[in-house]
Amino acid sequence: MANLEINNAKEEIIEIFEKCTRCGLCKELCPVFKVLREEQSSPRGHAILLSNKIYEKILFDCTLCKACELKCPFNLEICKAIKKARFILNSKGKENSENEKILKRIEESKNPYL
Repeated sequence: MANLEINNAKEEIIEIFEKCTRCGLCKELCPVFKVLREEQSSPRGHAILLSNKIYEKILFDCTLCKACELKCPFNLEICKAIKKARFILNSKGKENSENEKILKRIEESKNPYL
């Protein structure tokens, strides 16, 4: 069942980005790109990576704020694609270290901030 869900997620990601022209308008409002100034952290960078079926931990840098979607001339659901890619990574047992720390804190002390 998990493989079917992963394959469906991959197909949905491809469908989302097949209309993307890589114009870069999405980068203008992206808070992560504004700070990091790295193409791979931009919505366009994510579109390129995900279209090439590259699911990297860099996807956890996205804040899912949807600013990129507001600027996209094709109304692409970029954040939905990022969530799908995160699902794929999590299904393969790949988690970012910060999430692991938070989960461990919750498990031990019932408080994610301790």
